[in-house]
Amino acid sequence: MKAVLFIMALFAAALFLLAGCSSQALQGLTTEPETGLSVIVSRARPALIFAPAEDMRFISAGWRSLRPVTRTSQKGDARLWFAQYGRGESTLVTALAEASDPWVWEAAHHSAFPPLRELQYEKNGEMLYESLLSLTAEQDPFCTEGGACLVYRAKYLFNFRKMVAIIEYHEPLEASRVRDIAFQEAALNAFQERGRAACAVHFPDKESMKRATQNFQLLSQADDRFSRTALSRWIGELQRTGGRM
Repeated sequence: MKAVLFIMALFAAALFLLAGCSSQALQGLTTEPETGLSVIVSRARPALIFAPAEDMRFISAGWRSLRPVTRTSQKGDARLWFAQYGRGESTLVTALAEASDPWVWEAAHHSAFPPLRELQYEKNGEMLYESLLSLTAEQDPFCTEGGACLVYRAKYLFNFRKMVAIIEYHEPLEASRVRDIAFQEAALNAFQERGRAACAVHFPDKESMKRATQNFQLLSQADDRFSRTALSRWIGELQRTGGRM
């Protein structure tokens, strides 16, 4: 009996140590020293920090657990950390989404919605996937005016497609322009440049990250107006590690 109790105690201690190791927070908020903005930072590999434009105004940040669609009958497990910013009528969302085993994110060039334009190229040593979209508030929980939004989305995939970093910049789109915006090349070019200028992703070295996260804060759970269903649809599909089933 004593031997059984001793083994159980060792097992409990091991679980405690493992929980302590795994509970170290890797995603959170920090303050960008040049702008004073609260920004999302990831201390995972690769370490990254979002850098919104200086004239962006921080609105809110939070996290939600997700159940994204998969190509099987199951729902995938993931978690999303995101922050919102505003500038006039435009809005900016920065987000990190991590998939739980055995799921990984679909290839980044697969958009959650049909894009107006797609592009991919290397930036800062990583592959950046860009798309322009015309979305409604029903499709995008961050299109907040209830009408349509013109959306710039940029994504990086990390850690063997377990983590995705997203920049999404929105401007309201008048109803009269929704049908024809896909053919307005000059307007799309100008919008794409505004989206690129709205936020960057930096990959600091170890010392820079240590300095940047001296005031590291955990994010609180986002309020219910950001439904898990809407966010799960917004983030896109998962697939099982090792291929689709």
